Amino acid sequence: MTKPAVAWFQSLTESVFALGAAARELRMANDAARVAAWSVDQHRLLPVNGELNVPENPFFRPHDAAVYQLGNAYRQLENCTKRLYENTALAYAHGAAAAALAVLRGERPHRAELQREKGQYTLPATGLPDPTGLLGGWNGGPRLVELRRVLLQRQDEADAAREEPRCGADEFVVGLADAAYAFGEQAESALHFALMTTSRNDEETW
Repeated sequence: MTKPAVAWFQSLTESVFALGAAARELRMANDAARVAAWSVDQHRLLPVNGELNVPENPFFRPHDAAVYQLGNAYRQLENCTKRLYENTALAYAHGAAAAALAVLRGERPHRAELQREKGQYTLPATGLPDPTGLLGGWNGGPRLVELRRVLLQRQDEADAAREEPRCGADEFVVGLADAAYAFGEQAESALHFALMTTSRNDEETW
């Protein structure tokens, strides 16, 4: 049995939605990892004073050892999910904006297109697509413009922080992921507007 053909606009919206869904999963995972790391913070937990006799370590404290090991594991997980969330949120921002721009230009792409290498999305060297000039009177346009401005600012801040590490540099990275996701979400709305506009124009030409 052959698989029924899917209209280009359906596969395109599914493609962009899947990018957003991936970013949401990773955002929730990063939040969970951060809470897990906080839950075993040695400065927050009450000490458990029991000790063991262990060869070469006669005053071994098993609770301290467990908390330390868990803290390391959760911090590694948090760092991993943070990087994945940032990369996927940026991919969502680029993919959704590029899809909206393509439709507004009269193209009919079947899917968002992005490069991947070693488990990470590789973002286009051409920079963040900008569909705002083709959105006409869409009431979501001003918000898209503002979110794009914030995202570009966060990218500049993150680049500067990575080039010159300093206290609090990770906060710029977290801000970048959230800004990228917010822009991607609004760009996905712009894609739906572009598709509705295209549909109306097609009907008028029939």
